Amino acid sequence: MSDERKREASKRTRGVIDRIEDDGMAVVLVGEEEGVSLDVPASLLPEGAEEGDHLSINIALDKESRRSAEDRVKALQEKLEKRGGSSEQKNFKL
Repeated sequence: MSDERKREASKRTRGVIDRIEDDGMAVVLVGEEEGVSLDVPASLLPEGAEEGDHLSINIALDKESRRSAEDRVKALQEKLEKRGGSSEQKNFKL
């Protein structure tokens, strides 16, 4: 995959841990202007992360996982169509 295609499928930004709350959630201020607040389970943060730490955040599409899920759903739909009789029947018997 070319570098340009990789950039299209992922995005990198920065964040700052604003606080870690008692319920195990971390509030992360995301973006250059830190105008977006994101609640993240503290268990997803790197070990030792604490308030004020800066994060590098990479969000990537997982197209292979999506294809796999679509294949599983399609197979299940086909199985249910066979079990229900007509291939045009949309109300499956569960």
